[in-house]
Amino acid sequence: ATIDVKDMFFMVPLQEGNQDQFAFTWEGQQYTFSHLTQGYKHSLTLAHHALAQELKQVPLEGGVKIYQYIDDILVGGDQLMLVKTMHDKIIKNLEGLRLTIPPDKFQSPAAEVKFLGIWWKGSMACIPQDTLSALDQLRMPESKKELQHALGLLVFWRKHIPDFSIVAWPLYDLLRKGALWQWTPMHEEALQLLIFEATTHQALGPIHPSDP
Repeated sequence: ATIDVKDMFFMVPLQEGNQDQFAFTWEGQQYTFSHLTQGYKHSLTLAHHALAQELKQVPLEGGVKIYQYIDDILVGGDQLMLVKTMHDKIIKNLEGLRLTIPPDKFQSPAAEVKFLGIWWKGSMACIPQDTLSALDQLRMPESKKELQHALGLLVFWRKHIPDFSIVAWPLYDLLRKGALWQWTPMHEEALQLLIFEATTHQALGPIHPSDP
């Protein structure tokens, strides 16, 4: 089960003594933020810590684990009812803090859920279908920007692509500062191999169940 805490940044209050650091002037009028802003460099860290402290206040059900990344929460366990109970308790606790959890921002307990852009099936991670579709439709890049986009789709799954760094080396070499853009058959072969390995991993599934 998952929970996405909507507008988490804007719900973390700033101590009064720190609000001066968030003051700004607009059309001659001075304003100051009273809560964290999304553009502040340390907002991610502070929001993660604030939510982690609140999660500690919710007693764990037996055999249930909680994983958190900033404002996203994953509740996992072997017993469906225990996961559901924990999931409901977390939502109730957060709503008690006046945090909004819309129905489209959480996934009820199920054998597979999407968390941080990854499909989790039991203890295994699967490449999302939209990523596979994007790889299938990927054209050979005609610029550094297009190559960066292609590698961006693949690099997250590099641990499931054998010898990723070796195969991708000529592609990254093209992205070096000052390197001239010259797409060759060697580059095309490298990119096609990376795409093939990613889709093959998905088709076969993780060889070892413990491989996340």
